Amino acid sequence: MGCGRNGVEIGPIPKGTPVNLVSNVDLEQRVKAFDVLLKAKHDFKSCANASDAEARAVLSNLVEPLLSVSKCPDFVVNRGHYFGTNYAQDEPGLSDKDKRALIEFLKTM
Repeated sequence: MGCGRNGVEIGPIPKGTPVNLVSNVDLEQRVKAFDVLLKAKHDFKSCANASDAEARAVLSNLVEPLLSVSKCPDFVVNRGHYFGTNYAQDEPGLSDKDKRALIEFLKTM
């Protein structure tokens, strides 16, 4: 990680690393983000010639700090919602009868 002539260089990033782990850093958290990015710069530099496995081992300690300054720590895109399921913590799921009634209602729209 460093500033090159054409911008900021970040890496090496091991294969399989979620790009959102790096790209979603909330720069509004200036002090905390700066501390995490300084740590990342040091760790990236220490594994400049490392294999993916070696880099993954070195960079694994960055996961929690990067998540702590992430604007979006959930990497699952389009997870959906839990309306009507038993997964929602604040309300019970719909019965099969209620689900069928809801489907019929939605067909009228």
